[in-house]
Amino acid sequence: MQDNRQEYSARKARHHNTLALIIICMVIVSVISALCIYKYRHTFTVEKWNENKNDCLKIINDMLEKTALLGMPEQDVISLLGEEDNDEQTVFKIHRQQFPPDKTLVYYLGVDFMDEAWLVISLQDGYVTHYCIDYT
Repeated sequence: MQDNRQEYSARKARHHNTLALIIICMVIVSVISALCIYKYRHTFTVEKWNENKNDCLKIINDMLEKTALLGMPEQDVISLLGEEDNDEQTVFKIHRQQFPPDKTLVYYLGVDFMDEAWLVISLQDGYVTHYCIDYT
């Protein structure tokens, strides 16, 4: 009788251990999957940049980390990002200055909370001298 109880307790303990191991594995797989999806959605590619302009805000940091914009020729920027999205002189909230259209490339990044985000690239003699993310 005592042996049956010990055997039952041992089976019950193995069952609980197996269940706990399965749950831990599911949590680990879920976390790894979520990280992979996040990384994929926030990785810059030219195709993603051109595919959905509202998602550019998600991938801009990756692009800025991978690409040395300062000193890059204007044509290389256009090859990378395409034609600019706004060729008018625009005033932005943070810098509160006007960027002349002949010396600036402006790319729409999407909506960040309530404001539209833009990548503003300043040029001098056909080369990038400054860039920033600003809002309208």
